[in-house]
Amino acid sequence: MPEVRLSKEKPLLVDGPASIVLREGTATSLGAPIQIGNSLVIAKYRRIAIETEMNAVFQIRIGEPGSYRQVNGSTIPPSWRDAAEALRHSRGLAVILGDVDSGKSTLCTYLANTCLGHGGQTSIIDGDVGQADIGPPTTTSSSTVTKHIINLQELRPERSYFIGDTSPSSTPDKLVQSITHLRDKISTGSGIIILNTDGWVREDEAVEHKRQLLDSLRPDLVLALSLDHELDHILELLNRPTLPLEASSFALTRTREERKKAREEGYRRFLKNPKHMDLRLNTIKLRMFNAPQQQRLDQITPYRGTITGLLDENGELLSIGRIERIGNGIVRITTSTEETPRTVELGAVVLSTRFDEI
Repeated sequence: MPEVRLSKEKPLLVDGPASIVLREGTATSLGAPIQIGNSLVIAKYRRIAIETEMNAVFQIRIGEPGSYRQVNGSTIPPSWRDAAEALRHSRGLAVILGDVDSGKSTLCTYLANTCLGHGGQTSIIDGDVGQADIGPPTTTSSSTVTKHIINLQELRPERSYFIGDTSPSSTPDKLVQSITHLRDKISTGSGIIILNTDGWVREDEAVEHKRQLLDSLRPDLVLALSLDHELDHILELLNRPTLPLEASSFALTRTREERKKAREEGYRRFLKNPKHMDLRLNTIKLRMFNAPQQQRLDQITPYRGTITGLLDENGELLSIGRIERIGNGIVRITTSTEETPRTVELGAVVLSTRFDEI
C-alpha cells in the first residue's frame, strides 16, 4: 500500500471506496482523533478529510473509482469553528440548512465531534430522506452521539419514522411532523440536538416547507450553509438566531446517478440477511405512505417491489422492506426484522430484488 505523509498545511482528502491506516504521528477527521493502527474504511460515494497538527504517515488502499489527494490549508472553514463555539454556548436545538452537496452532513459530523463531552448529551436528527445517513433512505431518524465519529453512518438509529419517498416534496407535512416527533422524543438530557436537513431549498414550495419546519421546531440556532445566496428567501422569513456559514469548498459533489447509487447502498445496509415475512391482511393495517387511512390493496402486480415501512403500535419504524406480493389475504414482504408490525405502509420507491431503484 502506498504511504502518504501529511503536514499541517497539507490535509488529505480520500474518496471511497478506500481504507487507510495511521502508521505514525497524530491526526483527526472532522474533530475525531484517529488511532494508530486502526483501519478506517471509506464507502463508495463518500469522502473524508484528514488533518494533522504536526506530521502523520498513512497507508492507503484505494478501490475503483476511489482516489486521494492533498490540498492546501484546513478543510474546516473558519466559520464552522465559530459555529461549534456558538453551539457549545447556546446549546439546545441547532438546524443546519443548505443546498445539495453544500457539506451539511460533514458540518453535522464536525459539530457532533466538537460538542461531544461538553456537558449533557449530543443527539443528531437525520431529516434528509433522500440521502439519509443514520437510517435508510425514505426515513427520518435520531441517534445519540456517545463517541467520536468519522461519518454519520456510524450512528445507530434509535428511533425512525417512515416517510415513504426520497423526495421531501411528496409529503412535506408528514416530514415536518416526523422531525418534530423525533425532537420531542429525545431525552431531556440532550444538551445539544443537531438537525441535518435535506437540500430542497430553491423552489417556492421548498421555502414554504423550510419555514413550516422551523416554525414547528423553533430552534435555538440556525446554521445556514450558503454557496450563492440560495438561502436568502428562507432566511429573510426567519425570526430565529441565525449564523451564516460558508459552504465547504471540499464537499463531495455527486451526480444524480451517484446519489441514486448511494441510496441503493443505504437500502442494502438496512436489508442485510433478509427473509420473507407473511402477514395476514386482516391482522394489520395496510396503507399508502401518503394516505393516513387504511386502504384495500389486494392486487399482486402493481405493488411488487414497492418499498414498505413496517411500523409498531406507536407508528415508529421497525424496519423497511420490499413487497413480494399481495394476494389471497396475505402480504409477503422481504425484510430484515423478525418483529411483527401493526401497520405496513407502502412507499413511492420500487426496488429490484437486489434493492436497486427501478
